[in-house]
Amino acid sequence: MPRAAVWDLGSSSFQVLVCDSPGCKQLKPVTRRRASLNLGMAVGATGSIPAGRVTASLAAAKRLRRAVEELRPDVVVALATAALRDASNGGEVVARLERVVGKKVRVLDGEEEARLCFVGQRAGVWTGPGRTLGLDLGGGSFEVAVGTDDRIDYATSTAVGATRLRGELGAPALLGSHERDLIRRRTAEALVEVRRGLRRFGRVAGRTVVSGGTARALARLATAHTREHDSTGPADVNQVELPAAQVEDLAGRLALLDLKERLALPGMSPRRAPMIPIGAAILATIAAELKVERFVVSVWGLREGALIDALSRR
Repeated sequence: MPRAAVWDLGSSSFQVLVCDSPGCKQLKPVTRRRASLNLGMAVGATGSIPAGRVTASLAAAKRLRRAVEELRPDVVVALATAALRDASNGGEVVARLERVVGKKVRVLDGEEEARLCFVGQRAGVWTGPGRTLGLDLGGGSFEVAVGTDDRIDYATSTAVGATRLRGELGAPALLGSHERDLIRRRTAEALVEVRRGLRRFGRVAGRTVVSGGTARALARLATAHTREHDSTGPADVNQVELPAAQVEDLAGRLALLDLKERLALPGMSPRRAPMIPIGAAILATIAAELKVERFVVSVWGLREGALIDALSRR
């Protein structure tokens, strides 16, 4: 049984996922490690990654490499996404990370990131025989793809994400009307080209598959009372449906809560609490602009898609 590892050098965190693969598009997680770095916040605020964050990133990569090496994977892929793609000093930072990781780091362009996210979503959620719209909302960008079970017809990315916008906004404790208007405007502007690209696919956005930390966090909040005795791990919200009206309601309520009040909510992840109001506002705007009727949460996304892609090539 092949064992594969993926490095996800992302805008909110660096993560490694190691899985065994017992069959086609099947992944059995062995370990998952994470280091929160919020590089996207620095890129949103200044356009580059400051020296202190670079040092922290290298230290985190060293810790994660030890976890990967202990498990002796047969296949290793290393990916970098929006923060390292867009930072003015991203190339320099990637070069330093490659020496620590011991592997060539592939800096994904937006289209390829969207494609790999959709591969993961398609394997993790039942999408039916027709075309499906897949959306991945990350820290530094969101990715959009349309496809079926055996092909991808459209894939794109735009530089709007919760961590990036928090940097642009200056990390406010509460989202006032000014901040919420700014998030809506930034997201709506980013969706102009997306809406144009989706026109040829009719009402494909009605049922949209969504992945990423914001979607999982909102699903846990929405189901906290009915799932209070379940595990809080990511698998418990796979295929949870979030009507667009519920996302809008959650976004409105979260904007009015300070960090302490958010942390007190049933189902709230301490790690997600600082970013969740911005992420929810972005997702609510996407729903309104694309006329999404309901989101279907996928706990599989970029990392799983990258592993499936790498194993299929092998």
